[in-house]
Amino acid sequence: MYFCVRFDKILSMKPVLTINPDDLLSNNEKLVEALVGKKLDLVFDALSECIENRFIFVDYIPEKLSRWSRDAVEYFGLPGIHLKDSGHLWANYIAEDEREQYLEMIDALERGETTTLDYIMKVRNAQGIYQTTGCKAQLISDDDGNPLFFVGSIRNYERPDTIDPVTGLYSRNNLMATIKQYLGDKQPFVVSEAGIRNYFDFNSMYGFDEGNKLLKKIADWLQDQKLNGTFFRGDGTKFVYIVKEDEHTTGELHTLFNDFKKFLKTEVVVDGMHAELDVCGGAMHVTDMSLDASSIYNCVQYAMSQAKNENRMELLVYNDEMQAQSRKHLSSLNKIRNSITDGCKGFFLVYQPIVLAEDESVIGMEALIRYRDEKGKIVPPNSFIPWLEKDAAFYELGSFILRTAMNDAKRIIKDHPDFIVNVNLAYPQLQRVDFKTDLHRMVEEEHFDAKNLKLELTERCKLIDVDSLRNDMIYFKSSGMQTALDDFGTGYSAIGLLVSLPVDQIKIDKSFIDNIEEDFPKQCLLEAITNCASKLDINCCVEGIETSEMKEYLRDNFKITSMQGYYYSKPLEIDEFINWMKEYSASR
Repeated sequence: MYFCVRFDKILSMKPVLTINPDDLLSNNEKLVEALVGKKLDLVFDALSECIENRFIFVDYIPEKLSRWSRDAVEYFGLPGIHLKDSGHLWANYIAEDEREQYLEMIDALERGETTTLDYIMKVRNAQGIYQTTGCKAQLISDDDGNPLFFVGSIRNYERPDTIDPVTGLYSRNNLMATIKQYLGDKQPFVVSEAGIRNYFDFNSMYGFDEGNKLLKKIADWLQDQKLNGTFFRGDGTKFVYIVKEDEHTTGELHTLFNDFKKFLKTEVVVDGMHAELDVCGGAMHVTDMSLDASSIYNCVQYAMSQAKNENRMELLVYNDEMQAQSRKHLSSLNKIRNSITDGCKGFFLVYQPIVLAEDESVIGMEALIRYRDEKGKIVPPNSFIPWLEKDAAFYELGSFILRTAMNDAKRIIKDHPDFIVNVNLAYPQLQRVDFKTDLHRMVEEEHFDAKNLKLELTERCKLIDVDSLRNDMIYFKSSGMQTALDDFGTGYSAIGLLVSLPVDQIKIDKSFIDNIEEDFPKQCLLEAITNCASKLDINCCVEGIETSEMKEYLRDNFKITSMQGYYYSKPLEIDEFINWMKEYSASR
């Protein structure tokens, strides 16, 4: 049985049991030697190091004596590595609203009604914060069937990975934590970021494996510079460097950037050819300790985007002029971010219909997020979504989108059981280790049939390692959901992904079909894509249909299965959508 909660809400803290060290040891000398002997301690600690992101424990049931991993003791604030009656002791760390249910499970174990534990619950750490934690444990009996050992592991689903698996550098989660630490220590510091501009082309030409090798080669080169600061992997193909203000000079930053440019131009060789990659960068000297980590990172990215937009292959330092230009924008973004923490106030969904290419019947709709400010003005989504997707707050907004879309779709599904609602997934959602658990819980709580949900991977999701994406999509499909690749034909989206990822649908971006009637290269590419998708039994949806002529041209010349665009309807709020759907169906 699973029961799941999400948040790090601090509840009233109950005192843990008082442990007398003398009570931890049994009179049985052999048992003491077996459980607390130095050799077992060495084996136990080694095993703990090998099992990443999990805390392990072993209970010796006859004596109710247990051994816990040292990182569990440190993280949860346990009395020690050797505990007496840890099953009931552990109850003191569980959130009050779930404690009774946990104790019922322990009682069932002791009565012999079950031999396993497998659950998710809120557990308090040493700082008094409750986090979503899962436990799996198995009972081991002796030859006569008597309970002997209870062995298990505990996983903290909200403990972010600190090392990027591709590059070996610290991850973006660690980056934000480091910025917060420097702010808390009141230490002036510098954050600089460099991003590869034409990595998309490199990835499409040489494939994901070579792309990952390139990222690892870059990371190794950065580490070899032996500088005073710390390197991190940022979003996608961006690399971040943080150093204390008194441990560098501005000249050193620019020297590092120029050396990096030279490295990318001369040292990246594939198949005997120089890749000649371009790079742009942004930096910020942080002296105002009242800023928050997200605002600082946004300022660095703003400086880098300015360098990119102005085609300046250099390190652009965030300055007063940029601050004046971006202050209004950042203020607006902060208001939108605060709206998320205020129950997603001001956010609402609109839906654009998706029709079957064969007969133009309505088969689904895509959910799109919108925001209305305090004056009632609609804020264009492209002015805040790209920034919010880089913010941790987006995870809560993503949950709001999923729940709202499922509830709205149920109003249509009751009369059209095969109707599909498409929901876009964002990078911060797939990066969270607990997302799949949260998604499963939301589907159950909303009493929504998973077969009516299609999850679209947006462009930034494709920055994730392809193996991780494949595992995520396999999980979604095994849960009954469908999957789609959005914006196909742009950025990272390439035919190679159709082979690598088990998708049900690709969505051809509007920019790819604009003027396609007169653009022969686009015609050739679309024909190749749709033919490949058809042979792989992957549906192909074309977005951006605006005229009858475009609709007919695409239907007559390419193997497409569905269409979407303003020719049928602009995005509508759910009540308007339902009325439109009735009128559209009646007119056919």
